Amino acid sequence: MEQKSDFRLPVAAAPAYLTATVAAVSAAGALVVLVMVGYLVATMNRLSREPSTTIVFVFFPVLAFGLLASAAVMAVLARGEFRLLRDPPVFTADGLRLRVFARRGYDVFVPWERVARLRIADEGPRPFLVVDVPGAEDLIGDDPGKAERMRRTAERFEGAAFVYGLRGALIHAEDLDAVVERLSDGAVALDY
Repeated sequence: MEQKSDFRLPVAAAPAYLTATVAAVSAAGALVVLVMVGYLVATMNRLSREPSTTIVFVFFPVLAFGLLASAAVMAVLARGEFRLLRDPPVFTADGLRLRVFARRGYDVFVPWERVARLRIADEGPRPFLVVDVPGAEDLIGDDPGKAERMRRTAERFEGAAFVYGLRGALIHAEDLDAVVERLSDGAVALDY
């Protein structure tokens, strides 16, 4: 008899660390530019009336704030990547364990019988694992905030209840399909 063990979706760490590094470099660059502008403002008081100094007093602060905005966006992206690293989807013989709303750990379990469709969708710059579950509201409880978030996800992903970004996943779609088919006893197939 075949032993069915849980399968954690393998995810590469490199995208998370690369994104976090870019965020740190952008923030450091913004800090250097702001310090430079402060120094120039303090030392160029007499020259500040010259038209050629406009570049110092306009361009560099705009550059610094652009770098800060870039750092903030990259930090948000890195946060999502680290969350996927910490709690990737887990495929079990009974269904899918997902971290959807919780800060740590898994908060949603979807039995294979409830999965209407499991697919990989290319929405934007990276692929997503999309789980279509009819009546998924009863899996999350009576929290209106969670229900609203799930409604927005469903609007964006053609009615899907739960979605996971797969950037950095270390498995091919064909191999993941074989895992899903084995663990679900053929009840669910991965569309890709």
